[in-house]
Amino acid sequence: MMGRAQRIDGKLFYTSFRLEDRVRGDNPLRAIKSAIDFSFVRQEVRDLYGRRGNPSVDPTVLLKLMFLLVYENVPSERALMARLPERLDWLWFCGYDLDAKVPDHSVISKARRRWGVEVFSRFFQHVLQCCIDAGLVDGRTLHADASLIHANADKSKLHPALRVVGEQLYQRLDAESEGEQPRAGKNATPPEPGTIISPTDPDARLTRKNGQTVVGYKDHRVVDDRSGIVTATVTTDAATAEAHVLSEALDQHEENTDGCPSTVVADKGYGTSAVYEEMAERQITPCIPHQSRRGGRGVGVYHTKDFHYDAGRDAYRCPAGQWLTRYATTKDGSGRYRAGGGVCARCSQRPQCTNARDSRRVTRHVRQEWIDWADGCFSGEHRRRLLSRRRIRAEGSFADAANCHGFKRARWRGLWLMTIQNLLVAAAQNVRKLMRALHRTNRPAAAAAAHPRFFTVQTCRDLCDSLAHVAFNRVRALFCCFRAPENVPALERVN
Repeated sequence: MMGRAQRIDGKLFYTSFRLEDRVRGDNPLRAIKSAIDFSFVRQEVRDLYGRRGNPSVDPTVLLKLMFLLVYENVPSERALMARLPERLDWLWFCGYDLDAKVPDHSVISKARRRWGVEVFSRFFQHVLQCCIDAGLVDGRTLHADASLIHANADKSKLHPALRVVGEQLYQRLDAESEGEQPRAGKNATPPEPGTIISPTDPDARLTRKNGQTVVGYKDHRVVDDRSGIVTATVTTDAATAEAHVLSEALDQHEENTDGCPSTVVADKGYGTSAVYEEMAERQITPCIPHQSRRGGRGVGVYHTKDFHYDAGRDAYRCPAGQWLTRYATTKDGSGRYRAGGGVCARCSQRPQCTNARDSRRVTRHVRQEWIDWADGCFSGEHRRRLLSRRRIRAEGSFADAANCHGFKRARWRGLWLMTIQNLLVAAAQNVRKLMRALHRTNRPAAAAAAHPRFFTVQTCRDLCDSLAHVAFNRVRALFCCFRAPENVPALERVN
């Protein structure tokens, strides 16, 4: 018999309803709530609130809302607070009930401005410490990389820095004359003269990426090799080179993990002699390739490494046995070498060496000894294995952040706000990896508790013997049915 049409009649009282029962047991927020203590933020921001006035929203709830903003990849605080009453698990996670009044979206942005970068840095360190306690961080092999973030600004409306600074100065003087407090970005540095910047986001900078001009920021990360946990993140403008930030990122890693790495893996963007020298001072083995030069125009088969350098004579010896002497020195101190007049023209190996009109040229970096040292730290096979691992850990970390947490687009404007965004994104990724690790750890224990004899060694051996015996009998019966007795030997069981 068909039932009656479903009708929804609003009840005045719900006596048997509990929000706790409406959140399923395997909801990720349950594990996050039990593993991460968000209440530590109350002590961190205690000095930022006064003793009088209206009480604020619980800082623990505000931190959870900011975490949900990035963890669930919600586009804005306004959209987050609009969806909050519809999501029972979000309400339960933040400690609200069905009839509780949720705060306005402006409360989140005001708290973010009040707290600053330090509070979110503490939150990132708190999550990282939970990952360390769970055994997800090794700390010996690190992968460094940087990724570009598009700023929340229109690159077609850029102006010279002098004009933007003048407008900001005029606005600040105008505000001070009227008795208002001027708005200034935290940790903002004045741009250099001649720089092209955006008036809406003066901290963003222009750079070239895949043949396109982009205005934005860079997130420089250090990722641990064991489980891909982000141990350090440094935010700069897009024009800052990766090699200039590696030292700061390693310092942050050592501070966050209280340990020193033994190997750092990075791409060619970090391959400078200054980086190699610093790695030697830190007693770190670098797996960082460098931009290799083939020696100038008209280069043939022979590479620069095929030429032997003699430090005593300050000259190169070519594969044919001829000497290339220094004929010029660049501004940075690098030397340029070439053979004497007519030497290359009479050489029998000239087609394999160069097709230049006069002679082959070789350039030697002013700190070539550090480049040679870095090239000899690992064998070719080990280096390829580490660089392949870097693509999985470092580049995979940025790809996951872009796909799951809206990493490639700036939510806010300003360097300090972008630092907060990158700290929240890295913390959310570490929380997800921590939850997966805890799930893998608890799943065998739960299965063993439900079936105590299934995971014993003797039971596994008996099961394997039984399966092998059945499989052997099936194969023997199959061969006996189709084989020719004169050319196929009889099967014998091998114990």
